Amino acid sequence: MRKHIYFIVAMLLSLSIKAQQNIIAHNSGNNMYASPTSVVDSIKFDTNDSKFHISGNSGNPNLPKSIVDSLTFTSTAVNLTKIYIIYKGTDNATIINPYANQGVNITATGGTVNVVSTATISNLEYNLLGTSTTGSLTMSSTLPATFVMNNLNITNASGSAINITGGQTHTFTLQSGTTNSLTDGSSSTKNGTLQTDGKIIFAGTGTLNIKGIKKHAVSTSSIIEVQNGNINVISAASDGFHSEGYVMSNGTIVTTATGDAIDAGDAAVSISGGNITATLASADVKAIKTGTNTITISGGTFNLNLTGAQSKAISAKGNITFNGGNITATLSGAAVLTASGSGYDPSYSTAVKSDAVITVNSGTFNLTLASTASGGKGFSADGELIINGGTFTINNAGTGTTYTNTSGVVDSYTASGLKSDTNIKIYAGTLNITSTGIGGKGISADGEIVLGNIGASNSLLNLNVSTTGIRFLVSGSGNSADYANPKAVKAEGNLTVNSGTITINCTQTSDGGEGLESKNILTINGGVTEISTWDDAINAANAIVINGGTTYCYAKNNDGIDSNGTLTITGGTTISNGARTPEEGFDCDNNTFNITGGIIVGTGGATSNPTSVSTQKSVKVTTTAGNHVYIKNSSNQTILMYKVPSFYGTGSSNSVTLLFTDPNFVNGTYTIYRGGTISGGTDSHGYITGGTYTGGTSSTFTVSSYLTTVN
Repeated sequence: MRKHIYFIVAMLLSLSIKAQQNIIAHNSGNNMYASPTSVVDSIKFDTNDSKFHISGNSGNPNLPKSIVDSLTFTSTAVNLTKIYIIYKGTDNATIINPYANQGVNITATGGTVNVVSTATISNLEYNLLGTSTTGSLTMSSTLPATFVMNNLNITNASGSAINITGGQTHTFTLQSGTTNSLTDGSSSTKNGTLQTDGKIIFAGTGTLNIKGIKKHAVSTSSIIEVQNGNINVISAASDGFHSEGYVMSNGTIVTTATGDAIDAGDAAVSISGGNITATLASADVKAIKTGTNTITISGGTFNLNLTGAQSKAISAKGNITFNGGNITATLSGAAVLTASGSGYDPSYSTAVKSDAVITVNSGTFNLTLASTASGGKGFSADGELIINGGTFTINNAGTGTTYTNTSGVVDSYTASGLKSDTNIKIYAGTLNITSTGIGGKGISADGEIVLGNIGASNSLLNLNVSTTGIRFLVSGSGNSADYANPKAVKAEGNLTVNSGTITINCTQTSDGGEGLESKNILTINGGVTEISTWDDAINAANAIVINGGTTYCYAKNNDGIDSNGTLTITGGTTISNGARTPEEGFDCDNNTFNITGGIIVGTGGATSNPTSVSTQKSVKVTTTAGNHVYIKNSSNQTILMYKVPSFYGTGSSNSVTLLFTDPNFVNGTYTIYRGGTISGGTDSHGYITGGTYTGGTSSTFTVSSYLTTVN
């Protein structure tokens, strides 16, 4: 068969030689090789190659048949502009170099190819094809170049598969429809399987599989930019991508590495599109990392799975900004205690970690931390955490425990959905945060927490926080015991609610599970807030101020609203239900309780009394749990229609103290009904508007002071 092919080609050559001056071999639509027909003695086809025999030429090109698309003849001059390096197993590589006389020197020894280019032509195209199990490409270039990978497969046990020096920008184009592979070996002395000292650009729509047996898969002392392509780091002894800067706009990256998936050194990371999947199992590694610089993500899809201790999915010492993107991260690694000072410094697995500021303008975040991720964090910022939008689903089952801190004192750490060492400001977005670990917190700030913007639509912020974990003892006992408590939203500084729809559900059946807590001043200016807890629904150390909004609190075993300092209400609608005696709907100890406006309904075993600074009238009524209360004025106008809730807490007494105030509650005579039935109307946690009251037992009372008591 081979003789017949040889005969046919020879006949074609002899018939066309007078009419056609050149023969051309094509690859992927390109002119790969050309020769005057007058010097082509013959073309032979064996099992693997197309062998051109050129008169008087000892370096006849042997082109693999698999890469020759077609042979054509032409009478016009042929200008070859592309360089071809074709690997052929362990044999010498075939080199087609149209620029040999223009500064491009290429030598091949076995599968080892060396290129030294001093050409003054920028972005020369090198087409890389074929397979070598003992090959490599080493290049020094004074100008940028483009490398087209077309079913290229190189393994180099003693060094990089590709190593380029000269500090230039080089583009690696993955030919459409091709699968390429690069592998180094354990005896390599280089940092990467694909290594350069200049910027690397990946383009094209083909596939590149890389194994970094010695160290990194892709390594450069400059920037890596992924414009397109499917790049799979099958394995890496260290990082998948190691660089000084990382940019990505399209393409797909899949990385399994012993080190980091993407390490941008101390340069910036900017990702606007594409897909990144990382699977990492080592301790203290990062999926996407920069040192002292910033990370900006404005698009793309991320699937990051880390199982090693204290690992981070996205980590920067500088600011991290999200303007988009769809991020899914799963972490299960434990906390690590590092000896420091007189004790230890803990470090946790974290989905997004910044030593500076985290700003989220938009994006979708699905973050899961397993129970083994002790002390794990969804978002953690040493600076501020600012959320202007986005959709968040954070499920954190990480547990808390005690340790000895750097001062030698017994301390504790707990898991958090959102954590800041300074302030957390959440102005808009949809956030669903669940914390199920022991001592776990939904949102925790060492500074202040701000929820919503003043005057903004409540629909702009939807915050749902739930906790189920119990507290644990840190030190001491009895009245001097110090516990690490689960909290839904906790601020060491002020906590302010301006707007939004906020739902908090703490389902513990033991002390410690509180809803909103401030260690300073807690202020509610607006929003719709609903809180159900076992412990205090709302608690503040120094003061609680309610200026507006609709607030509902239900504490099954403690106070609905508890201020350890003053309590001021100037507006809004507040319904607060506490537990049996001694718990209260509104509790501010013996401090100032100032009511100047708003509607409040409080129930509990007891209540703090409004003090004389109050300018709006209040009534304190004794009733029964599950009872209905109706108050009307002398003009038969409804002032209050309320379904007293069921009681929780210790003891068996069902006696309820109800505290009520309304701007329409003024000096005058009123009739109160207890018992009876309420039908119709709009029910807001027992507070009825537009309903009908029938039956019950009535009595009258007169209002002439800031507080009236009705037994």
